[in-house]
Amino acid sequence: MTSRDDRKLVKKKAMATAKEAQHGAAESLFGAIIAVLDKHEAEHTLTPEILEELARAHAAVAAPGVPDHPRLGA
Repeated sequence: MTSRDDRKLVKKKAMATAKEAQHGAAESLFGAIIAVLDKHEAEHTLTPEILEELARAHAAVAAPGVPDHPRLGA
């Protein structure tokens, strides 16, 4: 393997790790959005303002910059 091949392999691994980190962060934020939505729904405190704030958070995570990540067993 040449030095150039080594650099390509390192770059490929770094990109995979970055994508995994993006997906992990997106999953955490989606979980938080759902938890807040469930809490307000259960307490009957869900307002249009809260829905709008959650929609903005969802839009930030669902942006096209994060490619689809296959799920195990999906």
